[in-house]
Amino acid sequence: MPSSSDSEPQPASSGEPEELFGALIRQAFELRSQGHYALHPIEAAFRHHCASTEGSGEPCIRLDGFAGAEGLYRTGAQGLRISEIPQLPQQFRELSRLRVVDREGERSLRKSVERCGRALNEADFLRTWESQGRPGGVEHQVFHDQDSNRWFKRLYHKVNQSTLGDYLSRMRLHSVIFPETAYRLEGFTINPKSRESAPVVSQPHIEVDVEKPLVTKRETDDLMAHMGFAPIQLLHEGIQDDGYFAYLHPISGILVHDLHDENVVRMAGTEELAVIDPYISLVRRGTWAALKLAEIGHPPPKDDMMEDVLPIS
Repeated sequence: MPSSSDSEPQPASSGEPEELFGALIRQAFELRSQGHYALHPIEAAFRHHCASTEGSGEPCIRLDGFAGAEGLYRTGAQGLRISEIPQLPQQFRELSRLRVVDREGERSLRKSVERCGRALNEADFLRTWESQGRPGGVEHQVFHDQDSNRWFKRLYHKVNQSTLGDYLSRMRLHSVIFPETAYRLEGFTINPKSRESAPVVSQPHIEVDVEKPLVTKRETDDLMAHMGFAPIQLLHEGIQDDGYFAYLHPISGILVHDLHDENVVRMAGTEELAVIDPYISLVRRGTWAALKLAEIGHPPPKDDMMEDVLPIS
């Protein structure tokens, strides 16, 4: 566990995956109690929403896939000397300080990817992506695989000054909040020159009913209310409005936004709605989400107590 000294934290070096993950969570709370950055454990929020999915979608607790990748990332990000781990950001510009821990987290993850054979060929991905006209958005390069009927997405740009750890947590939360469109971690590409790694995820294709009107804001409000989320108006370009299409879950402290009518769609052959590509954030001290809520005078919830997060004997 980290202390007030300048020594390097040692979360765990051996033992079962559950033991390593538990040690990393305890270490994260110790770091955060001292005002230092550590990716906030999402286990309390994750378990809250697992209880409401009744086993649908991806398995709730697993130490491979996104959870395993998050654990490997944390091992590097939290393994720096105390003096190298920045303080929890209090302003948007301070989020840039997290680059140092993000680099170490990515490096730890990349080493494991190379060692365990999870590396994907970057040139092959880009070749397929280019053959389909280079589709994508501000975060992902995307292509559709007809054989599996899945959409493959490669992260090429992190938005909202997020870290790779934030991204992995976001993918885990998506699986329990929106299980019908849960992502699957396929692996990581590693650039042969820069050695930069990028996660590749996939998502099932959703057949959209194009014969019916676009999903309305009221319908999205009802969909999210059923899961305990309430609409919240963030500042968008300096104006408090629905520009972020945001929803806050007051119990778990999850902020979901970008739920416009291209990301919330009607599924063909059913009356159900599907959420395809939301932006999900855990609102805790030092996060982009907490700072966004602070702009409208909404305080972030306190960090979860350890015993409420992951009771490990």
